[in-house]
Amino acid sequence: MFGIFTGVIVNTVTVIIGSLVGSLVKNEKLKNVGDRVFQAFAFFVIAIGVSGAAGISDPVAVILCIVIGVAIGELVDIDRQFERLSSWLQRSIRKKGKKDGAEETVTSAEADSAAAQNVIMAICLFCIGSMTFLGAMESAFQHTHSIYYTKSVMDMISSMTLAMGAGISIAFAAAGVFVYQGLLVLLASLLAPVLTDASIALSSQIGSIFLIAIAFNMVGVTKIKVANFLPAMFIPFIWQAIQLLFA
Repeated sequence: MFGIFTGVIVNTVTVIIGSLVGSLVKNEKLKNVGDRVFQAFAFFVIAIGVSGAAGISDPVAVILCIVIGVAIGELVDIDRQFERLSSWLQRSIRKKGKKDGAEETVTSAEADSAAAQNVIMAICLFCIGSMTFLGAMESAFQHTHSIYYTKSVMDMISSMTLAMGAGISIAFAAAGVFVYQGLLVLLASLLAPVLTDASIALSSQIGSIFLIAIAFNMVGVTKIKVANFLPAMFIPFIWQAIQLLFA
């Protein structure tokens, strides 16, 4: 119905719904149910990853892209950069909160600052991650949204849990999800026409393998820095550009 932005819109709506439910129903048992459902969805993520990686036609190319891409990601330590970005945003809000909250009594400025801090933390949680990039590429290149649909359920559970403690302010994070992920999908769609089907398929297969790693992280089996794997998905496009330059 909404074309390539369907996954983004669904993700945005589920964050709002989760925030509303969490702010109205503050129940520890419900939170535990959400945690178990979140873990159960890890197996669904594995199924998506296995399904996407099952049709690998050029395993040598996949391995080379992974080796080169992961080496780049590890040297830059993208995962650590994401953590620093998230921490910096949260520290910035906390500093502002301390300045606005100089008085010991609770003021509207303190409340606004606390709400802003919660929103920033929620946006970091929902937007900074490998599934955000993988989902954008799937929506733009394949016009399917299984990754964003899966992420939507995960984010709904997370927003519900956060709203149980922080209130309805978490719902405002939906705006950040819509703008950020929407821009990623738009950028990927603009690049899609100049990319070959082979490079898109190779990138998608690599992404599917990484989904399996994400699933293992979700259930706490591993602590793989999946963000460091992201450059591998762009190696096929870089190789295509090199071929075009020297053709």
